[in-house]
Amino acid sequence: MKILQVIESLTRGGAERLAIELAREFAGAGHESRIVCLSSPGPWAEGLEREGLYAGCLGKRPGADISCVGKLRRFIREFEPDIVNTHLFTANLWARLAGLGRRPWRLVVTLHNVDSWRRPVHRALDHVLTRAADQYVAVGPAVAAYWRRGGVRGARMGVIPNAVRWNEVPYVRPFERKRPVLRACGRLVVQKGFDVLVEAAGLLAGRGAKLTVEIIGEGPEHGRLAHAVHRLGLDGTVSLTGARDDARELIASADAFIMPSLREGLPLVLLEALHAGRPVVASRLTALAGIVRARSEAILVDPGSPGALARGIERLLSKPDEAVAMGLAGRERARCEFTMERAAASYLALYSRLLEGGAT
Repeated sequence: MKILQVIESLTRGGAERLAIELAREFAGAGHESRIVCLSSPGPWAEGLEREGLYAGCLGKRPGADISCVGKLRRFIREFEPDIVNTHLFTANLWARLAGLGRRPWRLVVTLHNVDSWRRPVHRALDHVLTRAADQYVAVGPAVAAYWRRGGVRGARMGVIPNAVRWNEVPYVRPFERKRPVLRACGRLVVQKGFDVLVEAAGLLAGRGAKLTVEIIGEGPEHGRLAHAVHRLGLDGTVSLTGARDDARELIASADAFIMPSLREGLPLVLLEALHAGRPVVASRLTALAGIVRARSEAILVDPGSPGALARGIERLLSKPDEAVAMGLAGRERARCEFTMERAAASYLALYSRLLEGGAT
């Protein structure tokens, strides 16, 4: 089977990492597997090229670059894939446009987010192009429910939960040091709620808690977050580390993982924290239903509330043995249900079913 994945850029993000790990799994299973970028290669393209999995970049210009349709059509025609699988809004849009009309390849669109940011024109385009894909795959039940409300219904919508490949970093028992280290990770954007974490850290520091908070990632909210850290006098308590290539190892060595997001699809960093046996304090989001069990596997708090987040963290600090048990319970389920091998097998089974059904 020849499989081509399409994404805007191989920047440091969850969807990009999923595409890369799937490409590796597909190649390992004996399939011809490549990823093509639309706009720019991104920092992960070079390593992927060394593995023989990167197919190049089409040089799409910002905005509505109509020439991207022709470029993508030509690229697909030359590569001759059996399956094209796209990720995120830009690739999902342009690949569906490129695939209009009769084609010999099957198109799978992976939906990663609850894209409430979309403008009416984006919603209209998605609605018009609903039938331009053979299959939609949501990374979690909440994402599937959102897109079903947007018009993707019936057999065209499936769910293959996000997954991670754990790199076997040794288990570290949390809360063994005098000053616990709490880590969060993600793109520094409003939806991740890192400002809520900074405010919660300020509340905890004001109550005399001794801890270190590290936020791993980069993005447009960096300046505002740095100002908040300074304003609250947290320069020695909260740090913004920037993007880190060793983010997974940092998460695995934290005493707890904090996810204060306002909305999510199914974040890979959360799955990595669970795989590593980290106690978790996270926002109570519909996206996490069926992913973590409140109380036994994570502490879930009201999103957007620094006070609720601070109380959740305090519970971990005050009951370290309970926190350790919580992390181990989350690890057990994550390593059974959210593995890259399982996700890749589900994608390959879907591709086979589509190919057996013939061309559109």
